[in-house]
Amino acid sequence: MIAGSPTLLFAVELTILYAAGSYVMGRLIRISGFAGSGNVFGHLAFYLLVFPGVVLHEGAHYLACLLTRTRVARFAPFSPGRTSDGRIVLGYVRHERRPFPIGAIIGLAPILLNPLGLLLVTALLTPLTFREVANPSFGAWVNGIFAGGFLADTPLPAAVWAYLSLSFALGSVPSREDLAGLPLMLVVFGGGILLVGLLGIGTGSVHSSIYDLSALAAGLYALPATVAAVAALTLALAGRAVRR
Repeated sequence: MIAGSPTLLFAVELTILYAAGSYVMGRLIRISGFAGSGNVFGHLAFYLLVFPGVVLHEGAHYLACLLTRTRVARFAPFSPGRTSDGRIVLGYVRHERRPFPIGAIIGLAPILLNPLGLLLVTALLTPLTFREVANPSFGAWVNGIFAGGFLADTPLPAAVWAYLSLSFALGSVPSREDLAGLPLMLVVFGGGILLVGLLGIGTGSVHSSIYDLSALAAGLYALPATVAAVAALTLALAGRAVRR
C-alpha cells in the first residue's frame, strides 16, 4: 500500500477539520446568541470573526461557477440569516443545477480554496516560507512561530494571522449542500483506482501519482485541521472552566 499512509492521513485531517470546525462554529453561534435573540455586541463579534472565512468560502463557489460556465442567479458573499427550515446561513451562491461532476466541483470548491488562503496568509504574515507551511514540520513551526519570538516581537501581525487563520479554517468546513456530491465523487475516484489496478495499466506510476497527490493534500490540510482542532479544544476547556 504505497499510497496508504498519506491517503489515510489526508482522510483523518479532513475528518478533524469537518468535526472540529462544525463544533467550533456551533459553539460560537450559541455563545454569540446568533441562534436566538442574543445581543448586538455578540452578533457583531460573531460576524467579525467569521466574515473573512465566509466571504472566501462563497467566493470559491462563485469562482467555480465562473470556471465551469455555470449561470449564477445571485451571489451573496456575506448575508447572515435563516432558511425556511430554520437552518442558519451566512452567505450563499444561487446557481443553476449542474450534473456530476460539475455540481460536485462547485460544492467542494471551498475545501480547496479556504485552506490555500490560510496557507497564504501564514506565509505572508509569519516567518515561515510557503514551502515550510505547505510541508509542515514540528521543528519549523516551533522555531518560526514560538521560539523565534514572532508572537512577542510582532503582536499585530501575530494577532491578524491568528484571526484570519481561525476564520479561514472555519470557512473550510463544507455545508450540507456542499457535501451532496462528495459520496459519488469518492465512488468514481475509488472505482477508477480499482479499475486501473485490476487492468494492470501502469500500476507503479498510478500508485506513485496517488502517493504524491495524497502527500501534497496531507501537507496542505495539516494547518487548517490543526487550527480547527486547537480552537475546538480551547472552547471545550473554556466551557468546562465556566461550568465549574
